Amino acid sequence: MRIFITGGAGFIGSHILRNLGYCHEVKIYDIVNGDDVLDFENLKNKMNGNKIVVHCAAIAGIYRTAENYAKTIDVDLIGTWNAVRAAKENKISLFVNFSTSEVYGPMIYDGTEEEATTQGSISERRWAYAVSKLASEYIVANSGLPFITLRPFNIFGPGQIGEGAIRDIILKAIKGECITVYNDGTQIRSWCYISDFVSVIRAILEKPESWNAIYNIGNPQNTITVFNLAKKIIEMADSKSKIIFKPHPGPEVHVRVPNINKAKKILGFNPQVSLEEGLRRTIEFYIRKEDTR
Repeated sequence: MRIFITGGAGFIGSHILRNLGYCHEVKIYDIVNGDDVLDFENLKNKMNGNKIVVHCAAIAGIYRTAENYAKTIDVDLIGTWNAVRAAKENKISLFVNFSTSEVYGPMIYDGTEEEATTQGSISERRWAYAVSKLASEYIVANSGLPFITLRPFNIFGPGQIGEGAIRDIILKAIKGECITVYNDGTQIRSWCYISDFVSVIRAILEKPESWNAIYNIGNPQNTITVFNLAKKIIEMADSKSKIIFKPHPGPEVHVRVPNINKAKKILGFNPQVSLEEGLRRTIEFYIRKEDTR
């Protein structure tokens, strides 16, 4: 099967490439190779000849969004519009769209895909990312293409780039630096290891009956407060880092825990990697990376 991954050099895209590359013909389209999703003609031409599009390309991370919200809207919304148009012209068989758990707003517990999506104040730049992703969901769902939209909940693992709480905490713990926890650290998150998330892509390809739907993908069993997560990483990394508390520089998400029953029932999704095992693998990866510098 010929698979075309936008943002294929990024964290999730590169793991999908490694997982599917041995049994499928996979082509990546990424800004690191000079391929921009804002360049419609180039995107359309490069996509030609493929059957499946996995659309990962995006500017992610709430702090990056706040720094350049206009660029976020361009890439995440217009980039998706371009990818959808290119997919239609190339008669793509399936368009897999990556959205975000941010579409649920500042609090979601045991949230299903049918829950109302909620956004914060229009004056807060943080929500530009979520609004762009939510608008992209509507574009994809009404494109006429067979589609899947995935809403990832806090994916982590080796090779993460850009913003990521676990990555940032691990890197500071390895170096013995102070670790910042915002507010009082009682914010709650559910963490899903990358291999569990990527397993969904294979299930999608094997189950056409699962198409034309939205799925939460995460691991509610790996739920922990940010403060306890930082403590656990410090302990597992045998670190002498200290935790310091600072006010959050903007609106905060207090609780984010998914309901994954739909993905379990239809896709057979069953996350296997515990938080402790995922952290162990990730810590070891970054220690090796630091040792090779």
